[in-house]
Amino acid sequence: MEHTPGPDDPRVRERAYRLWEQEGRPDDRHLDHWAQAVRDIEEEDRRNGGGPRVTSPDAGLAVPDDAAARNQREAAQHLGQSALPSDS
Repeated sequence: MEHTPGPDDPRVRERAYRLWEQEGRPDDRHLDHWAQAVRDIEEEDRRNGGGPRVTSPDAGLAVPDDAAARNQREAAQHLGQSALPSDS
């Protein structure tokens, strides 16, 4: 299942904001910036194997984020809860 950036995706908000700043903060281009940010991130996700890249300095390789774990984490974030259930 491919991840599609949604309105709550912080990557889209950050990218659209950077585009807006790069263009001199115009008043009437917010939808264009948002659409461009979504397209850019979707393309990056496709190049990265379908999701955000998870790397560490000693990993040597980029590992795609596990889709099931990502869905669980996003659902938990949406509900304002921890991504992992507690053992207590």
